[in-house]
Amino acid sequence: MPNNSTDIMSDIRPSDLVICGFFTPDYRHLAASLAEDVAPYHPFHFFSVSKEGTWVNVVQRKPRIVLQAMELYPSATIVLLDVDCSVRGPIDAMIDIPGDVSAYVKLKQTRRFLSSREQTLVHVSSRSMVFKPNDRARRLLKDWDTEIRTAQYPQGGCERALRMTLFKATYLSFSPMDERYSGREITIASKEDVVVHDSASRGKR
Repeated sequence: MPNNSTDIMSDIRPSDLVICGFFTPDYRHLAASLAEDVAPYHPFHFFSVSKEGTWVNVVQRKPRIVLQAMELYPSATIVLLDVDCSVRGPIDAMIDIPGDVSAYVKLKQTRRFLSSREQTLVHVSSRSMVFKPNDRARRLLKDWDTEIRTAQYPQGGCERALRMTLFKATYLSFSPMDERYSGREITIASKEDVVVHDSASRGKR
């Protein structure tokens, strides 16, 4: 019987890429499944955390988890994945970016009722992210965590705070993520997608 308080991790030797994530006890089976996916390709460390408060409180730990991973693996690029993702192959190309941080950006053109003016809605996903081992990425993570803890607006997770932090981070170089690595839902993902997400798996895997 596995100890639900222990991390799930590979034998991590010096590497330029470490995949990380975190899970509460009820998501341990998903983290174990993701570990099986990535084990043939890359080192990984999935952190076990307690389940305190709501799911919002849980997902808001993301920047702190990545900072913890960066302390443990200071020379590695950290790839953060939600543990209900699946990985279909190696993701080396995912970290071949000029920026300090990468995430998937979804743009949607919309128009307000009775208005001729179009607006562009911007969504930045935290489902799959890349953080280079430098001070600028660490600063973004600290600022993101501060925004989560101090913002006065309703958050509903961690991604609104991520957007607000990114758009103010004049010190940062950001690279939009190739959608093949973004964790698109498996129901709409293409054969070329390497990182996919399966919301329906939460009660099955």
